[in-house]
Amino acid sequence: MTDKKEYYTAGELAKLFGIPKQTMFYYDKLGLLTPEFVAENGYRYYAMPQYLTLEIILFLRKLDISVPHIKEFLEHRSRDEILNILKEREVLCRKTLAETTELLAAISSYRKTLECTQHLPLDRVLLQCYPESRMYMTPIPKVHRGGFDAIAIRARHVHEAFAHSFCKDQPTGWVISEEDFFSKNFKHSSAIVTQSGEEGSRLACNYIRPSGLYLSILTKGAYFLHAEEAYEKLSAFMEINRLAPDGDVFLFPIISYWATKNPDEYINSLSVKVKDLPPPEIEITRYAIIIKSLYRAVSIEGLYYGLILWSHIMTYGSLLHKKAEKHVLPWRRGLLIL
Repeated sequence: MTDKKEYYTAGELAKLFGIPKQTMFYYDKLGLLTPEFVAENGYRYYAMPQYLTLEIILFLRKLDISVPHIKEFLEHRSRDEILNILKEREVLCRKTLAETTELLAAISSYRKTLECTQHLPLDRVLLQCYPESRMYMTPIPKVHRGGFDAIAIRARHVHEAFAHSFCKDQPTGWVISEEDFFSKNFKHSSAIVTQSGEEGSRLACNYIRPSGLYLSILTKGAYFLHAEEAYEKLSAFMEINRLAPDGDVFLFPIISYWATKNPDEYINSLSVKVKDLPPPEIEITRYAIIIKSLYRAVSIEGLYYGLILWSHIMTYGSLLHKKAEKHVLPWRRGLLIL
């Protein structure tokens, strides 16, 4: 019998590479790794050529090369063949790396959002300047608003919005028309919308929400149960500050069914673009009358009556100033919340 020091059994060779012995039998069965010889007792013995072949097989398997492809390579191996394999794997690895990076960013962003929800200013109206925002929007025809029709449209929307993205890393929400929301019709949405991220994102984009002044509020609980409360707060803020809605209401979930089974724990963000109303007309008629009377008094009755009328002017002017001050927007005095 040949000196055993020149050969390895299946178990010994498997141990050198840290793989199960059954793997050696499997490769033998597939014709990938045939032993140097098989002893009368059925033991398989492997020499240096099989050692080198097994090294190639395990390396290619780590590159996720299929067994048939490995077998073909072993039969026709060459410098060009291994270069082709490495180039293909490099492209695939770069794609996988990009997907992993995207997934990692999505995980990190969602984790930070959830962590911040413990300190969110709930039920407080904020007045802020929003930049332009890229979005993907799918209108819901009036005849399909509400019920399962809207759900089917949402499913199609999500598929289209994330068709070229590795993961769902942006929130999908609803648009409530300005007419519906401010007439207290909270049951139907006019569109489904997904934030598309910054320029260069792989997410679809067919709508740009304009920059400008926006009112926003975070509400806790299911939207349909708390929409009227949000409406009352937004309307009160606009009335006090002489603002008017200038577009539809956008609703995006912060805490949704992804994070809780209890709808009472949902947190939604509502925002609407607003515009200034014309400033209130301040009466100047009485000013004109007083000034005219002063002119007459100075020319007819003398300085005494003139001083009395001038006192009236100063007093009324102060009242007008206070009246006008009431209409200065609180946010222009440094206040952002109601």
